[in-house]
Amino acid sequence: MKIAAFVDDSGTVAGFYEKGHVCLYEQISGTWEITKKIALGITSEMALSEMKNTFFSAMSQLEDCKVFIVREFKGLFHALLMEELGFHTWKSQGTIGEQLDNVVQQEVEYVAELERQALANAGKPPARASGHGGCGGGCSPRRSAAEPDTDLSAAGHDVPPPVPVGDVAEGRYSIHLAKILQDNPALNSWQVVVPVLEGKAFKKLEIICDHIPRWFRNELRNLKLAAEPETPDESGQWLKVVVSPK
Repeated sequence: MKIAAFVDDSGTVAGFYEKGHVCLYEQISGTWEITKKIALGITSEMALSEMKNTFFSAMSQLEDCKVFIVREFKGLFHALLMEELGFHTWKSQGTIGEQLDNVVQQEVEYVAELERQALANAGKPPARASGHGGCGGGCSPRRSAAEPDTDLSAAGHDVPPPVPVGDVAEGRYSIHLAKILQDNPALNSWQVVVPVLEGKAFKKLEIICDHIPRWFRNELRNLKLAAEPETPDESGQWLKVVVSPK
């Protein structure tokens, strides 16, 4: 099995805005060895298109590897790994040497469970994936959310309302979707955002997220709303997209 990770010079799993390399690991004669080291330099000052191009260029060199160890389950690059590139991502902290064997075991069990579920569901309509489910500690996988849950209501869950940005009279609001989903894994992006969009009690609505939900563009068309191109937010950790009525 091949496993990739972004690590710093000390061999610790790092965030993509930090200094480090994408390393491709393979087990050779019972020992994990780095078979490829790929330079990757991303800064929060880059334009979004430049960030993505730089990231995709590095990831394209990982051959047939589809397992990636990440430091955290959030942010633009984690979303790109899952949704654009189809990686299985595993959360890890500490040195990479402590994690590789554990990830192999967890990955084998995870794939076996997917196969069991596929056999059990043979002949049944495909279930919709849940949005941003919670993840346990240690190494754990995070699958992408292709569609909202079948139950689209947020009954029983407190959804924080958008907060005003600047003068209330200007009608500009912000909602931090990524943090809301982190704080309440039972919710999904549809349940949080759509009621706000349908209310249209805003002139501009800033949505802070780790990726753009797949349902988003269609829903904007249905509600006759427009969105500006997404950009990194002020922290560089999240994406910001601004929505307004047409």
